[in-house]
Amino acid sequence: MKIAPWVLVIVPVVALLGILGAGGCVRASGRAEGTYFVAKVKPTLEYYCMECHNSKSASKFSHLNLETGKLAMSTGLHKPVILPRKPDDSLLYVVLRLGHAEALAMPPAPDKISGEQLASVRQWILDGAFWPEGPEGHLKSPR
Repeated sequence: MKIAPWVLVIVPVVALLGILGAGGCVRASGRAEGTYFVAKVKPTLEYYCMECHNSKSASKFSHLNLETGKLAMSTGLHKPVILPRKPDDSLLYVVLRLGHAEALAMPPAPDKISGEQLASVRQWILDGAFWPEGPEGHLKSPR
């Protein structure tokens, strides 16, 4: 029995894609489905950001509205503030990690985001900044 040459190429490629795909699913555990955002990032953004960056107050605070992912990616004077897979270039992450001595530091005062919370925001952006739609992705003001 003679095997067509294309089979010798296709079979290893398909097998490799299957292996890489499975590894990718395990690595992104919870991140692509939004569970990471809901558990780690959403509470941080609600507590530290939503008092100012909501539909009622955004015009006074850089026109940035963080109520939904769509708004977060399309509003603000320096949009987009979130660059998926590039936390160090994402203004959201940059201003959160600044110290209070810096004029652009967020939140402005008195609380500062914890190292663990900051690491979660960084990891979320690094993983692609998946922000679910619907109620689970809608941020509310802390009041």
